[in-house]
Amino acid sequence: MKSETQETARDHYLQKFRRENQLDGFGDASQIKQIGVEIVDLLKEKDLTHDEAYASLQYAYNLIKYESNFLKLK
Repeated sequence: MKSETQETARDHYLQKFRRENQLDGFGDASQIKQIGVEIVDLLKEKDLTHDEAYASLQYAYNLIKYESNFLKLK
């Protein structure tokens, strides 16, 4: 059973990544959707819980922000 402190820390971490599904204005929507499907398929292969998968996406989002100076961003 998780303690209240663990729950609060987990919720705080996950709230930073907004759950939005708007793809308009981000370039090639079909490519974006395909990459999203590939990511979800990978998460399924790893047999993660919903919270584990969501935390993995949050970590990836944070990593992308951190490495944004090294990525080709349009």
